[in-house]
Amino acid sequence: MKFKSIALAAAALAAGLAAAPAGAVLIPLTQVELSGQGVGATFTTLFLQGAGSATTESGGVLFNGTPFGDAGGGASQTRTFTFADLALTNANQLALVLNVAEPGSENPPSVTTAASPLATNANLANAITLNVYSSAGALLEQHVAASGLTLNQVASGLGGSGIVFALDAAEVIQLNNTMAANAGNEVFTVGATFANSQGGPETISAIRLTQAVGAIPEPETYALMLAGLGAICFMSRRRGKRS
Repeated sequence: MKFKSIALAAAALAAGLAAAPAGAVLIPLTQVELSGQGVGATFTTLFLQGAGSATTESGGVLFNGTPFGDAGGGASQTRTFTFADLALTNANQLALVLNVAEPGSENPPSVTTAASPLATNANLANAITLNVYSSAGALLEQHVAASGLTLNQVASGLGGSGIVFALDAAEVIQLNNTMAANAGNEVFTVGATFANSQGGPETISAIRLTQAVGAIPEPETYALMLAGLGAICFMSRRRGKRS
């Protein structure tokens, strides 16, 4: 399965990232430093920054694209998206990249995923939440990271650096089944809540998973590789018998 390869990438997760409790379905895989910096340089789905001296920031994006809570309101800061926007055809290709941008006075700069304290729409913004809507606006399902994850800053600045999150294998199947059962382009939004923040901002971008963890072979590629190895072994044995 593809996610066997992704599981190997999880071993590269840097020290300081707490292990995800059982039941987490939006899971941290690895850290990544991509080219391009700045909110506009990536497909930013959420820009989150607490007000004043607040140490908890919480917010997200509604189905109609309206930000709520501590989410930024710029068009390049918060947005909905579809698989077509990212040229995705399968749920196992989707990844979210969290860019922590805390002040340098914190050592190390970090935030902690937490439950949302918001009076409204809290269910859309717990920890890191991927919300899946039908094209008509019905909330079909949610995929949520574990609370209590300590997430360290990967690199200074906003944009292409951060921690990669993706669906686990069971959630990939669930989302693919949901999309197959609901005609039309599903609409996705992202919400999040971070405690122990020192002013942020934090951003979450949506990308194709292979951009973050390297080329992950398709099942067909594995089959071809195995067939090639088998052919090499067969030819080697024949030559051995002849000699």
